[in-house]
Order: sequence, then C-alpha cells, then structure tokens
Amino acid sequence: MYCLESMIDLGLKKGQIFPSEEHKAVAMTLGLCNPHVTNRTTLIEIVQAVCNVPTERIKIVTLDEMIKEFDCPNCFY
Repeated sequence: MYCLESMIDLGLKKGQIFPSEEHKAVAMTLGLCNPHVTNRTTLIEIVQAVCNVPTERIKIVTLDEMIKEFDCPNCFY
C-alpha cells in the first residue's frame, strides 16, 4: 500500500507530468491508502487511467466510468 502523497508520482512514466492538479487529486484518491493497491504495477495502471481522462471530464468522472471507459483496475471493492 502506498500512503505518502509523493508516492503517486511512482505511477507516472519517465518525464510525464499530470495533466492538471485535478488529475493528480483523483489519482491520489484512488491510488493512495488503498489496501488493494499492493504493487507498483497497479499504481501505474491507476495513474495512467486517470491521466487519460479528458480535462473537461476529470471533475465529473465516476468510478464506474474510470473502470469501464479508461481501463482503471477495479481494486476498490
């Protein structure tokens, strides 16, 4: 499990940055302090899925949409 805010950057590719602060906030909400995120691969998949959400949708995207439309791993239930 990843707990520190700075650990969310482990999900970024080399040289990649979050498209917006909102994207980073969503990634932190989904990936940090989640007992089902037990390895870096899962954290990377979550962060990359969040980064693929268009900026105009990041404030309204639902968890189900993240899973179905953006291939976010379903590790939340």
